[in-house]
Amino acid sequence: MNRTRNLQFILILFSFLLIQGCQMSSQDKPGKISEVEQMYDQQRYTDAMNVARFNLNKDPKDLASIATVWKVQVLQEAKSLDYAQQFFEQAKERVKEYGPGLIPFLGRGLLGDHYNTVRLFCLYSLGEFDDSTSTQLIARVFEPDYTLGDKASNVTLEFIRGEAASFLANRHYKPAYEGIAALLKSEDTDTRIKAISALGFIGDQRAIPLLEELAKESLTKKDIAWIAIMADSSIARIKRSQ
Repeated sequence: MNRTRNLQFILILFSFLLIQGCQMSSQDKPGKISEVEQMYDQQRYTDAMNVARFNLNKDPKDLASIATVWKVQVLQEAKSLDYAQQFFEQAKERVKEYGPGLIPFLGRGLLGDHYNTVRLFCLYSLGEFDDSTSTQLIARVFEPDYTLGDKASNVTLEFIRGEAASFLANRHYKPAYEGIAALLKSEDTDTRIKAISALGFIGDQRAIPLLEELAKESLTKKDIAWIAIMADSSIARIKRSQ
């Protein structure tokens, strides 16, 4: 009798462990990427597009395939910043519709894509999600080791960081202060404007002396004297936020 009970117990335990093992194997492992993403990363773009379309015929909400299709479409005009911006405007509502599940796929694009227009598209798309994960991914463009992809385009690192500054400003993300403050030294006026505005919204007091110095310098140059007004406005915003 005891032997029979022990055998029953062993069989039940074995069945339980087998079920648990199946459940674990069916779950995605951390860092694991799908076949369509692997093809894209290997720059097999035609194959990736074909597999993505096949996947979407089976599951129209396959997010890895959706993101892959978008990225392949963007890189068709690989050198055009304007095209990436226009494509995002067309895709914006669908980005919102599919939701935060897209964030991991967009994050990989922002941080590692060969095409900088694709990185820009991913940045804009991440900007549609107001959560800590997307915020931290956007902030990574300010890390010292963040570099652009190897495919030539008119998207510069400064431009990507300037756009990122605007998104982080809306979220009052103070950890990005140093990276954004560094943009004040840019020779590009638009980039400096984005930095001035962003620092005002972030509200870090360390920006006040930098903005005061920039305002003073701008007043000595007639063509950019108006920048002093913007700097003063950001200073006032910072002081009000304290």
